[in-house]
Amino acid sequence: MKLVATGKVRESYEDPSDPTRLILVASDRVSAFDHVFSQGVPGKGRLLTAISAAVFRHLEGTFPTHFLGLADGGRPEFAGRGLLVKRADMIPVECVVRGYLVGSAWDAYQKHGTVHGVRMPAGLGFGARLPRPIFTPTTKAHVGHDLPLDEGGLESLVGRELATRLRETSTGIFEELSSWYASKGLNIVDTKFEFGMVGGRLTLADEVGTPDSSRIVAGSAAAPDAWLDKQILRDWLVAKGYRGDGPAPPLDGAVLEQLRSAYVEVYQALTGDSFANWPGSGELYLGKDDDAV
Repeated sequence: MKLVATGKVRESYEDPSDPTRLILVASDRVSAFDHVFSQGVPGKGRLLTAISAAVFRHLEGTFPTHFLGLADGGRPEFAGRGLLVKRADMIPVECVVRGYLVGSAWDAYQKHGTVHGVRMPAGLGFGARLPRPIFTPTTKAHVGHDLPLDEGGLESLVGRELATRLRETSTGIFEELSSWYASKGLNIVDTKFEFGMVGGRLTLADEVGTPDSSRIVAGSAAAPDAWLDKQILRDWLVAKGYRGDGPAPPLDGAVLEQLRSAYVEVYQALTGDSFANWPGSGELYLGKDDDAV
């Protein structure tokens, strides 16, 4: 297959049978604070693909997406890792939507009483639900950090009409996913979406609703029973004194297994199916690490 692009976690290949389609192959690589670690999480790529496929299928008929199905391009090592998608002209914006006061939203609220410039009610605590979801887009940097975009900055980058559509579509998808995740016993705290244009139509692309692109908890965001996303790794790194500067500590087996278990829990909660049934995943339950991807 022809390699089109390589990211922190995924490779994009041209579909051999149709150049208007891509196969997005998710690896087991893991990143945090803009650092990609040499150790992977066994099965993580298949989990990201499985969760994205479940979410895309849930959104089918409600919002346009690039999702067509699963594909491995005839390569057995890609089984369960590949999403077959429509090729899109991607918009260089990370469309972040926040529903709760955590992370940078909590930091901003403590300092200024606002989230992305929007005044919030006084007296809110960590993990409080926002009166309405807040759209906080950023640039999409290929190197270095993504930078926040205010309304004027977003309009300058993509135009006023598209900026409005990105905001309205992102918050609409977030509200739909919030309701669905809650019905499965999960709480989606915040998330990022990426969009492209397919045939002149704004289309949800990349991954969606995964623990890599979202903060997800079991229980309340204010006092979660458990983080079920990459926040597990961020917290572990901060406890080791690492926030992205200097050499990163090697990841130990315990935190890698904690991440894998959390991602499995999200997949199984959303689908009601065992991850052992996902293509290519059975060997993980037989003690065989097939992570050569």
